[in-house]
Amino acid sequence: MPGKACTGSASKRGEKIMGHTNSWNPDLEGLAERFALGVTRDPAVALQQWHADLHTLHSSLRATAHRLADQRLSWPARIALNTVPDGARLLLQWSLERQGRPELPSLPFLSPRLAYAYCASLVHQRAQPAASAALREGRLLVLGLRRDTSTLENKGRGVYDDHLVVLNGWGRRGSVHFFPATTEPSAQYSQRAASAAGGGRVDARYQDVRFKESHGADVDRDGVLDAGRLLAGTYFFTEMPRLFLDDRAFWASQAQTVERDTNGDGRFTLADSHRIDRKGVGRTMYIHQGGPMNRATINTWSAGCQTVPKNLYPTFLSALGRSPRFFYVLIDAR
Repeated sequence: MPGKACTGSASKRGEKIMGHTNSWNPDLEGLAERFALGVTRDPAVALQQWHADLHTLHSSLRATAHRLADQRLSWPARIALNTVPDGARLLLQWSLERQGRPELPSLPFLSPRLAYAYCASLVHQRAQPAASAALREGRLLVLGLRRDTSTLENKGRGVYDDHLVVLNGWGRRGSVHFFPATTEPSAQYSQRAASAAGGGRVDARYQDVRFKESHGADVDRDGVLDAGRLLAGTYFFTEMPRLFLDDRAFWASQAQTVERDTNGDGRFTLADSHRIDRKGVGRTMYIHQGGPMNRATINTWSAGCQTVPKNLYPTFLSALGRSPRFFYVLIDAR
């Protein structure tokens, strides 16, 4: 939304130079860097300027700026900020935000700069330090943004309502490419959708699902394989030595951790007993192509893998380049 904010520097408390913050296409990284530097000189003045700079920005841009500032603050700057009541509250706010789920953006972004800043802020806030450092060093990184969706949606064929984002940190602004994707399994691969010996389905809730084949692991030992999805976190991927579904695909370099839908409601929640499975999936949660989006009936072809629509997959591969090696950072969003 349009608007103006006061910006500038101060030589002493209360003295400011008036300026403008571009509310449509602000330099969020520049604002965060200026705040981080200002805190070491005078935390009270820096906070006053920070609130003025962010006042007219959209909530998603403010959240991005806060994440960028959080990762830029040195320990001396944090100590200085904590001496001011408003600064202590801000540090607590950032701590709580790291524990929650970030808001998914409204696409498309108004500029590549804002898109990159949004994604980079999430990587620096949520990823393992090695992945965050890799992005700063200009290396390739893939960010997964997950929106919780039932495995039963679209009659169990899956929905492309997540995003895979290819980031390259080379240069000050870097590059960013968004792709619709899924990061969750579709119910067509659940044993619960299979035909039962006495008729009907193994699970009556799956009666509208056209069963294909069973995937999963029986982690709660009730005799039914439990669907799984990759647990949010940081993984390292390389290209597979063979084609998968007739095209290039990618797998993790180490064993992965998954969540299991043990109660069969199509969701992955705390209500699922034995939910975290660190042994039953190995490296089999791939990144590969799924069914195309340009057809009347969409099928993601996902039994738990991360899939990108077939009609967009060549562009995705082009963004990754030849024989890529990259951190994959998966985030549960809202």
